[in-house]
Amino acid sequence: MATLKIRKASDIAAVIKAVREDAGLTQTELAERLVFSRDYMVDIESGKETLYVTRLFRVLHELGIGMTLDYGDGHDQS
Repeated sequence: MATLKIRKASDIAAVIKAVREDAGLTQTELAERLVFSRDYMVDIESGKETLYVTRLFRVLHELGIGMTLDYGDGHDQS
């Protein structure tokens, strides 16, 4: 299992893209499973920051809150 310290949206985006690719899914397939548009998946995987995400990371940073993602073993493809 891999662990990654998250500092910005692009850190999360990289993990999402890598795990999706490891699962053998295209952006379109994942978007269809989640009932999202493919364009939305492109935005997520590119780390596009919305006002909400930018503010969220500012709050986390200001309060000294760290975030990590664990991924790998135990992935449930439901």
